[in-house]
This record gives sequence, structure tokens and C-alpha cells, in this order.
Amino acid sequence: MSNRQIILLVTSRADQLAAFEQALRSDANVELITIGTAEEAIDAAVRLVPVMAIVDQQVPGGQALEIVQRLLSVNAFIHTAVLTDMDAAVFHERSEGLGVLAGLPLRPDSADAADLLAKLREMAPVG
Repeated sequence: MSNRQIILLVTSRADQLAAFEQALRSDANVELITIGTAEEAIDAAVRLVPVMAIVDQQVPGGQALEIVQRLLSVNAFIHTAVLTDMDAAVFHERSEGLGVLAGLPLRPDSADAADLLAKLREMAPVG
């Protein structure tokens, strides 16, 4: 049995997130699953019970914070991060109460992936 943590990357822009995605996949403790729509994300959250969902600002079927709310309704323990171009203060205000672990730039890089995984490990240690 594997103790790899499932992380969902909910985006329709996977081609623009290659470095971020590759950095997440390079972690031996992570099983990254890329999903393109809000409905697929909700379905995967129910079926796969991921530890985290990284949700793009807008994907087919909804906007990030709406999708985060829906994810929390099917799995109250899922950690979330959002790719956004919102000002940090505005994002904090709009996401307050949703427990979003991190707001990330729309084009995150490998350093953003490393920082996010470090935050996740503080919240949900592996092993």
C-alpha cells in the first residue's frame, strides 16, 4: 500500500503550468492528478479522497473559490490552494473562512511548488 498523498491540480491550462506540475510530480510522496473541470474535481474529491486540491482561478464549471466551497462540502478535510491574480489582501478577504492554505500566482513555478509542499507537510505530515 502506498502512502503517497493525492493532490488534484484543477486547471484547463496545464500547458502553462508545466514547471509547477513537474516540480509537484518530482516529489516521491505526491501523486498529482490533473483535472480540467469543476465537475471532474468534485467527482475526484469524492472517489480519491485527495489531501489537497490546487484550483485555478477559473476552470470550466466555476471559479476557484466556488469550487473550493464545493470541495469542502464533499471533504471537509481537504487542503486547498488557489491560482489567482487577485491582490493578496483582496484574496484573503474573499477566501476568509474557507481555510485556503495558499494563494499562488497564475503562473506558479517550481519554487512555488516547493513552498506549497512545505506548507502542506506542516498541515498533513506524511508517514
